[in-house]
Amino acid sequence: MGKKGDLSPCKKSEVKALVNAKLFSNREISRRMKVSEASVRRIKKKIESGEELSPKRKKKCGRKPIFIPRSERSLKKNCLENRFSTTKVIKSQLQDNNVNASERTVRRKLKDLNFKTCRPARKPMFNPCNESKAFEFGQIVA
Repeated sequence: MGKKGDLSPCKKSEVKALVNAKLFSNREISRRMKVSEASVRRIKKKIESGEELSPKRKKKCGRKPIFIPRSERSLKKNCLENRFSTTKVIKSQLQDNNVNASERTVRRKLKDLNFKTCRPARKPMFNPCNESKAFEFGQIVA
């Protein structure tokens, strides 16, 4: 089982109180607090060594996003200006703006921005002759 995330400071302080009380074993504390036994051991070790229980990472872990809000706006602007451009073209336009994203990432970001994908029609729905016939038949109202 993988790491779920840091324990909240509240939960850490509760574990610390139970550890300092010395009434329960590590296993019993982990059952009561619904945390892993390893977490209890880690907190106990920090208490004994005198370290702080605050988390070392403060929401700055993981890979930085390729699209910052500014590059997202430029992507949206490019798509609205030329609605039929391909992801390959959009990718090259973004590279001009120093955003190195793959075509797949561009497609994923466009989907997040609620752009729909479809192929343009190969011919118009009505040519002038068919339009006049449809008008006479009553399908098209002026």
